[in-house]
Amino acid sequence: MQSISEVQSVETIVQEGLCIGCGLCQSLAGPERIRMAMSGEGGERPVVLAPLDEPALRMINAVCPGLNVNGYVPAHGEFPVEIDPIWGPTRFMAIGHATDPDVRFHASSGGALSALAIHLLEHKHVDFILHVAASPDRPLRSVRHLSFDKLQVLQGSGSRYGPAAPLTDFQNILAMGRPFAFIGKACDITAIRNYARTDPRVDQLLRYTLNFYCGGVSEFGKTLDYARRIGVDEDQITHLRYRGDGCPGDMVMKTRDGREHRFSYNEMWSDEKRWQLQFRCKICPDALGDLADISVADVWPGGKPITDGIGFNGFIARTKGGLELLNEAVKCRSITLTENLTYDGLVLAQGSQMTKKQALTSRYRAMQETGALVPNVQHLRLEEAAAMMSEEDREDNYTGMLRRLAEGDNREDLPG
Repeated sequence: MQSISEVQSVETIVQEGLCIGCGLCQSLAGPERIRMAMSGEGGERPVVLAPLDEPALRMINAVCPGLNVNGYVPAHGEFPVEIDPIWGPTRFMAIGHATDPDVRFHASSGGALSALAIHLLEHKHVDFILHVAASPDRPLRSVRHLSFDKLQVLQGSGSRYGPAAPLTDFQNILAMGRPFAFIGKACDITAIRNYARTDPRVDQLLRYTLNFYCGGVSEFGKTLDYARRIGVDEDQITHLRYRGDGCPGDMVMKTRDGREHRFSYNEMWSDEKRWQLQFRCKICPDALGDLADISVADVWPGGKPITDGIGFNGFIARTKGGLELLNEAVKCRSITLTENLTYDGLVLAQGSQMTKKQALTSRYRAMQETGALVPNVQHLRLEEAAAMMSEEDREDNYTGMLRRLAEGDNREDLPG
């Protein structure tokens, strides 16, 4: 069995299926030594261009969210916070939406993250927002995006169901010396918090982290499948929006010849076999943002929207700062809260997140027994979660992971 305590090469992390493509390794090593590129499997992956010395490799290992994932640990003397085995630290939960009807309509679901970002900018809490948006040149792809005003936030709004590397120049962003907020996946926040242990600028400048509940990152091939369905190549697409302009809104593709093609949200996600999720997402111990200040979730009963209508979100304030921000946003009418959100409501809307977390100790056991590299996970309550699952279901997950490993589901080729 490979040990996570050993220093792993960047190539090994990729080949073992643990890279999630955040891009932080490129920022730390420099683009002359590591460059992110699209792999054959359809993920953003690091390409090592020049040898990495031992200090650089140890740093990359330490911050890599594919290797090291930590959950919330209360600071000494911190006011007690409820920590649910599945859903994590919770100071306050509610259902609501962006108060601005245009933000609510245009952004994903109820516009929660966009509204919070705009609030932070307009009330001078931060100078800019670090998030991702559609590439202006290749709209099927996602790129790191900085927003300094409301218009730029809205330009970057909407879900991006595919690989994205928001941290490729994170050190350059810190070097700007300006306060900012980050919106992204829980694993991206894990990478940032891992790095914060060695660079005090993170805690000085990064004022808020906001995340969305993540169902996993699809490979680029899922998006390309839709281009193929309308009979065009990537270079013929001029616009792609996965959802928004309604809740959840259609997936919209526009082509150079003026055609527009629409696919419903439920159509896009109806066949789980076509989701093309990266392997690392299938063993993710924290898709919910244990370390975020505020987490936002889709809270459709049953996990699927019944109609395309007015959007709403679940808000989970995890930290003292997150709770203060949410209260201020409500007071300033940036956010409207409409009803309480309970753990039972999260189970109803996000039940797959619960069952995945309950299954992880079984999946990890299969990986360990077959010699696969397993993430180092701490303070995410996996044993407690596993105890909530029946022995039969845990065994099914164990044998299912053995089958995936035998089929090479965790193996990736290096980008060419």
